[in-house]
Amino acid sequence: MRRKRALIIAFTGFLGLLVVFLYFTPFAGNIVEHTRFQGYARSIGINIIKKSPPLPNATSGQTQIPVIQSTYCWGNLGCADYADVETMLKGVTPTTINPTEDIEISFEYKVAPNSLIIQQYVDGKPIQIPLQGGSFRAPKEKGIYKYRISADFSKGDTSAVFVIEVR
Repeated sequence: MRRKRALIIAFTGFLGLLVVFLYFTPFAGNIVEHTRFQGYARSIGINIIKKSPPLPNATSGQTQIPVIQSTYCWGNLGCADYADVETMLKGVTPTTINPTEDIEISFEYKVAPNSLIIQQYVDGKPIQIPLQGGSFRAPKEKGIYKYRISADFSKGDTSAVFVIEVR
């Protein structure tokens, strides 16, 4: 009976260590972003390692437009499906842009994307916006405009969303 109990305790301990190992990176003391333990780990000072596909930069003149990671399939990170553009941008403060101002899209990633697509969302439906030299013009009419950037690389594909307000 004692031997059986000792085996059960040892096996449970082994499973516990295995679970901890699976959530922690190979470097002790770090935890990968987007795991169940992230909030607790951050609260006790454990370093969070950010792993994600490259995010694009969106700029208009000197104004940096914040982008939000969206759906991707990227190398050993696997695939992640995010909510639709409208849902992802709900509650996000739009960046103010002047009418017809150029908006430039670029990546700091060492390899340029094989393809780059910009879509404007009108009533939840995507409309492809033509790019000229990696940029496009903001609309003439005042209003709030939502966009999705999709890029295809040899290592995978990634997308991001952003919102602007033309004044």
